[in-house]
Amino acid sequence: MAFIAVHLGAGFHSKKHEYEYNELCRRACIAGMKLLKSGDSSVEAAAQVCKILEDDKITNAGTGSNLTTAGEVECDASIMCTYHNRGAAVGCISGVKNPILAAEKLLSESFKQLSHGRVSPLFLVANGARQFAESVGLEIATKNEMLSESAIMRFEHWTEVFADDVRVTHTHNSDNEIEDMITDTVGVICLDMKGELAVASSSGGVTMKQPGRVGPAAMIGSGVWTVTAQDSKVAVCTSGTGEDIISTNLAFRCAESQMTTSDELESLSMLMENDFVHSQAVQLKPPAAGLLSMKLTQSDESHLLRLCYAHTTPSMSVGYMADNVRSPTLIMSRSKERSLGQPVIGGYAKRINLFNT
Repeated sequence: MAFIAVHLGAGFHSKKHEYEYNELCRRACIAGMKLLKSGDSSVEAAAQVCKILEDDKITNAGTGSNLTTAGEVECDASIMCTYHNRGAAVGCISGVKNPILAAEKLLSESFKQLSHGRVSPLFLVANGARQFAESVGLEIATKNEMLSESAIMRFEHWTEVFADDVRVTHTHNSDNEIEDMITDTVGVICLDMKGELAVASSSGGVTMKQPGRVGPAAMIGSGVWTVTAQDSKVAVCTSGTGEDIISTNLAFRCAESQMTTSDELESLSMLMENDFVHSQAVQLKPPAAGLLSMKLTQSDESHLLRLCYAHTTPSMSVGYMADNVRSPTLIMSRSKERSLGQPVIGGYAKRINLFNT
């Protein structure tokens, strides 16, 4: 059995572009399933699917990412796996076409033994991250190659707003949906044929962020987390307001709560309410976050796979696919305007024979 799930961020996805978001989720799921069915590990598949999401300019990851106040692209990415529960990440990386591949390579390199008792790094930032990417042969891109028209337009708009010292409030409704407000992370979770989960996350960060700012997509425990017990494995990735996700260590908290419950949807709802929405650490009101989690539970007769998603934002784009279906399930989950800041919870469950396809 193989399974894949992807998300394109928690934020505001305009209905005008909903087909494009769904189509990207569809392509990503199909490509990932092909890799998993051919025998790729969950880590390999998650990284390659995340690369597909980075390469599409409709996402805020890799090519097309938001710009800093200095007009630069600085990306974050991380990857983690249940096989060893080790993760690796890069932050504030510029000029590297696919930050997730740098994180994947950093993870694989971490198992090599260094001389004189040295330990391989699991987290590199800025120039050090770029130098590492170059040293392992990853594709380097010019600034212009990383830019998108929409990112430039957002940068120019906010540069003018800041120059005029005008405070602008954005409102959205179904009759006036002009601009997408997807300011953070894409994520991928894969289950491979050996029963291991891997999670990958990538982000260009919020528009007009301070240069050098590192978001949760590069922080193990906040942006991604995996945990393994005797009969269960869980992988989680997050999206939303980075500083609030970091302050609440949201991915770690979600994974731990999912491991100890038999009602994953109820547990996720309580987690979002108690540990995020009403957390004293959360600054933004209404609070903005999204979660995608996958849990595999083993029993004597079969395995139960549970996929859950949640968001407090206006929308979240999700896609998932099992290896015994011909096409992915695509979801554009939307909240009602009056309930913004309150969790919207959804999920999928299937009892599976893990090693029969």
